[in-house]
Amino acid sequence: MSLVKYLAVSPSSYILHSAYIPSSKPETQRAILAASLSDGKSIINNDLRCSETATMKEACRSIGAKIIEEPSRLIIYGTGGKIIPSNNVIDAIGSGLVFRVITALACHSDTPSVISGDATLRARVMKPLLNALADLGGNISSVHMNGKAPFINWGGYIGGECEIEGNISSQFITAILFTAPLAKKSTTIKIKGEILSLSYIQQTLEVLTIAGIKFQHNENFSKITVFPGEYHPNEYTITGDYTSCSYLVAAATLFPCDLKLKNINSKSLQGEQAILTFVEEMGLDVIRNDQENEIRLINRKGSLTGCYEFDVSNCPNIVPTLASIGMYVDGCFRVTGGSITRLHKSPRIKAMVQELQKLGVNIQPLIINGVYDGFEIHGTSSYSGDCRLSSWGDHRIFMSLFVASLRCQQANFIDGYEDVHCSFPSFFKEFEQLGITFKEMIFQSESVY
Repeated sequence: MSLVKYLAVSPSSYILHSAYIPSSKPETQRAILAASLSDGKSIINNDLRCSETATMKEACRSIGAKIIEEPSRLIIYGTGGKIIPSNNVIDAIGSGLVFRVITALACHSDTPSVISGDATLRARVMKPLLNALADLGGNISSVHMNGKAPFINWGGYIGGECEIEGNISSQFITAILFTAPLAKKSTTIKIKGEILSLSYIQQTLEVLTIAGIKFQHNENFSKITVFPGEYHPNEYTITGDYTSCSYLVAAATLFPCDLKLKNINSKSLQGEQAILTFVEEMGLDVIRNDQENEIRLINRKGSLTGCYEFDVSNCPNIVPTLASIGMYVDGCFRVTGGSITRLHKSPRIKAMVQELQKLGVNIQPLIINGVYDGFEIHGTSSYSGDCRLSSWGDHRIFMSLFVASLRCQQANFIDGYEDVHCSFPSFFKEFEQLGITFKEMIFQSESVY
């Protein structure tokens, strides 16, 4: 059997007083895209530096953008909407957003290109985007003829009308929104059924507005029309990331504390900002100071009690975080509306249910029409710990299990800790400053799925 590195996360009885929230990954990625498509110089202040924003930068360089990285900002000279790949293969690695947007943008190239990614990305659902782009004139084929990556893109996007399901991935819609202004004709997207993760579509539209792109939509966003136009260079300032913030908020629910979170602002379209509303409902004091870009969390009791139910259809990335909170709530804790997370880097509800059950948590999945939609937990104040846990190859599962381990009686051992670089490279630094202790350990591998 091979050896696997784990992180031993020791229990704590307190957390210290302040932490710094990294900048928003979705905001950074969208600003990089808009700047790369503009005609001229753009500046992005306070950008997030992580592996997935690095992948976005490399992908944009590969279609012709010039990107200069300075200590606290990016300077980007865009392509003016011209898509001229510098090589025939563009690697999105594990980023679904990069793969989907670059696939759409490559439809405007005069030369064919291959868009690929790693094993996790090649397993993800892509066919709805393939079909929608075909309706808009795109000539794209799946190399393995299974509707999944890698794709060969022969160009051909002209605009028109397409339909796409709203409950699979908002990234499909974001991809079409970014590529639509480069077409000769307007593009109308009809979104069928329930629209999940609407906040991510709204974030995309906000960036398009800043870049000077014209569009219109109906009241519920089920129909969006984007008009041909040029991306204008601009200056963007990125706010803090609420999904990353959620792990520190979760830690604050576990102990009596007065925690100040820096680089976070309530003037954000990020749906995951709901984490603050949720913990307020559970009894924490949340004091927002937008002038100083700070939020203060006060937990006067330490332990939480009561019965709660939260709808996460517009904030799916905090589903794993909520599981790590709910396991310590003395009462009934229900989360619903998370079905879209089955299509993320891992089936996140299933992953958290199985891993927390190893700890003895009374957690059961809520399944609708055969799909994991949420979970119900009957929590307690502590668990024995001393468990080996799997991150399922997903950075958000790892970070949630890390928080879940903080009030166990013994250390837990979690694999996949290196994956925090995907979105929160300073994760360990921030928790270390809160007084949390952990160390690397090596075990023989075992089957965990």
